[in-house]
Amino acid sequence: MASDLQIGLSGILTAQRAMLIASHNISNANTKGYTRQSSLLATRDSVSTSAGTLGQGVELVKIIRHKDDYLNSRLRDISSSIGSASTKSQYLRELETVFNETSESSLNNALSSFFKGINDLSQNPENMSVRSTFLENANTLTDTFQRIVNELDQMNIFIKQNIENKLSDINTITTNIANINKQISALGMKGIESNDLLDKREALLQDLSKLTHITLNKQDNGMVDVMTPGGALVSGTNVKNLTFDVDTSGTLSITDAEKVTKYTFKSGEIKALQDFYNTTIVNYDKKLDNLASGIIKDVNRIHSEGVGLSGGFANIKSINSVSSATAALNAAGLTITPSSGDIYITVINTSTGAVTKNTISVDAAANSLTDVKNAINGTVSGTAGNITASIADNKLQIGAATGYKLNFSYALDPNPGTLGTSTASVSGVYSGQTNDTYTFKALGSGTIGTTSGLQVEVKNSSGTLVATLDVGSTYTAGNTLNVANGVSFSLSSGTITTGDTFSLNVINDSDTTNLLAALGINTFFSGSDASNIAVSTDVSNDVSLIAASSGEVGNNTNALRLAALQDNPSAISNASFADYLHQIASALGEEANNAYKSEESFTAIETSLQNRKDEVSGVSVDEELVNLVRYQQAYQASAKYISIVNGLMDKLLSSFG
Repeated sequence: MASDLQIGLSGILTAQRAMLIASHNISNANTKGYTRQSSLLATRDSVSTSAGTLGQGVELVKIIRHKDDYLNSRLRDISSSIGSASTKSQYLRELETVFNETSESSLNNALSSFFKGINDLSQNPENMSVRSTFLENANTLTDTFQRIVNELDQMNIFIKQNIENKLSDINTITTNIANINKQISALGMKGIESNDLLDKREALLQDLSKLTHITLNKQDNGMVDVMTPGGALVSGTNVKNLTFDVDTSGTLSITDAEKVTKYTFKSGEIKALQDFYNTTIVNYDKKLDNLASGIIKDVNRIHSEGVGLSGGFANIKSINSVSSATAALNAAGLTITPSSGDIYITVINTSTGAVTKNTISVDAAANSLTDVKNAINGTVSGTAGNITASIADNKLQIGAATGYKLNFSYALDPNPGTLGTSTASVSGVYSGQTNDTYTFKALGSGTIGTTSGLQVEVKNSSGTLVATLDVGSTYTAGNTLNVANGVSFSLSSGTITTGDTFSLNVINDSDTTNLLAALGINTFFSGSDASNIAVSTDVSNDVSLIAASSGEVGNNTNALRLAALQDNPSAISNASFADYLHQIASALGEEANNAYKSEESFTAIETSLQNRKDEVSGVSVDEELVNLVRYQQAYQASAKYISIVNGLMDKLLSSFG
């Protein structure tokens, strides 16, 4: 009878435990990371008799944890990819709002307003109100550049904080995994299954994989090692805590707590943040700097060659200093690297209006700022003492003597000399593509405006005929004749003889070295990139210094040159300034859209994998309720069996009574 009771008891206990497992499944049906468990039942060892073996009931052999290691591994991989894509998408969208090209305060609008101000200036070069409005437009442009740079810097600060927080999360998760490893190993040594601990560990691994891509090495004792491409995060019960470090170049690296070992991550949220900090923001910051520095260089290059309302300077000093007054100019630490070429300095006698053109030849690889100073002092005007160059604090300063002023205008010399006894006059604005020298030569002898067939031949520096001008009987002395490329010419009354000549420098660029722009002499902007671009202090304090003219005060030739920069198709990387800015915005939009599409794609894969995992590991409440009914009926049947056996025992005992 005792054996009969044991059989019934085994049925009750086994059914009770199976119901507990089913109830455990139901109660955790919505628990994140929970894996469905089921009961594996088996007959107890039977007893041999002469008649055969007698069963001894049932027992719970094992609690099965329904899991698929492949699906779990794939979900971890996809989770890491989603972490990368979603983080990248989020921050690229935020970066789009920083540039914000559709708003009124966008850089695109500021750039358009800047060039509109230049166009207005070209129509009213002497109007002080127009000049003031243009200055405000320029300040808006520089403020917009600096605002974007500041917002990029703030993004970097926030990203750094986010990385720090997520590394703290990693350290917490890996510590918890190591602790669970220890518990699982201890239970395993006792032969005890630890399904719930395994679920907790799997959930932690899933959370960790979103932060960084991981792989697992399983140990025989049930522990797992958590690996990254840079090294192990968890080795059994040992944990490697992580932090970050920013080196002198500004590159952010993930390291161990001792900052000895660098960790390279394959994907995940931290990898996306690290890439955004080290690469994305740096790239767009560089593009912004390229745009700002291109505007600074081109505007300053043209502005330095023009004149404001005063027509010149009594004294002018460079804004930028060289690293050494004796260093070669192309290695003197200037933001804009000068090249070899010529600089033209115009000196004007304020009493007579007489103009002296001075040429300085510069070899950027051999000449220093000291050499330039000496060359200026060695010109015709320098030797005469009408201008004097000096160096202070590694900056070039040029001063004009009393009664003189200087500029760097490319304007034609209005009084280039004489041809015979006739005085030559030149007007117009040279429109040729390169600097040149026109030589005027008399063909024939006679009186200007009287002698029939009298001509003047004009050739350029290579000897090519530019024009042949009739100054004989059909010409009226003093009348203007068109030469070529915007240059006009006239002769006063007088006589000429065959072979009489004079030369005229026709200048398209009065500083082919870009040294004036590099030094910051008569420039509009100060600064070198988007972070420090600003309108020069001199211009900000006095808008009359805005160089809208060339040579003669009041003309608009330099303003027109500045306005033409707006449509220059090769301003930056074979694009205009506006097109280059549009390329930045388009590239950013495309990058953000691709990140969003990647996130959608990975999310769809994750959903599919999660559905497959749910089929294997998920809890079906309906199914568990059916199991409860089954085990309840088994429990009741075993209890009924024990009751029957108990009744038989009572009758048997009473029969002996």
